[in-house]
Amino acid sequence: MTVRYAKYRYTTRLFFWLMFLGLTVSASAATAREPGVYQERALAAPTQDFSALGLKDCQQTLSLDSEHYLAVCRLATPATTAGLRLVLVDTGRSGQSAILFQSPDFGDAYYVKLSVFSKDQRDGPDLVLAESGAEFSYGIRVYTLNHSKLHFVGDLDAVLDRDGVASSVTPALRITDTGREVAFTFTDNVMLPDRKGNYTEVAPNHLRYVLSGSKLRRLVSVQGVTRGRTAH
Repeated sequence: MTVRYAKYRYTTRLFFWLMFLGLTVSASAATAREPGVYQERALAAPTQDFSALGLKDCQQTLSLDSEHYLAVCRLATPATTAGLRLVLVDTGRSGQSAILFQSPDFGDAYYVKLSVFSKDQRDGPDLVLAESGAEFSYGIRVYTLNHSKLHFVGDLDAVLDRDGVASSVTPALRITDTGREVAFTFTDNVMLPDRKGNYTEVAPNHLRYVLSGSKLRRLVSVQGVTRGRTAH
């Protein structure tokens, strides 16, 4: 009886282990993506009145489809901070339920410029880049957009030096999907700020940002760094 019981336990454990392994492999296969390049989408920018939703001074509106819009607006409520915010609106809903997403404000930024990037294969989420700034660029907040769900993943704090002014890094930005992670790389030298507002110049082959899972990470090698330059 003891031998039979031990053999039964071994067989049962082996069965459940193989089943778990099969489910894991299937899940990995389901989440695998084709390698590809992200391109900026040319989206319509219709005028929309979102005042009924408590929004005002909308600087930019992008139409994702017939009902969903990305917008950069301020909140009309006097008690709230006056900064610009990114919102995702579903016009098919009524009242406050129409606002599917509302970001924290962008501080003292004068402007927030939106751009949306997609892969040709469309097998992954879109990327929403929200660049903010005043007299100079503050950098870019990056969001994933998947089935009308917007999620903040991190910041691209790199900028370009244009005649001593920290300017948008978007013209030098390239976004590629390896199938396992999304890489943000650059075609020109970029500037990285420190906490004191000073900038460090970095060669493009020594810097990249990687989106793996739900977090954006900055990877920079020491060899490509030139310290001590200021770009604003």
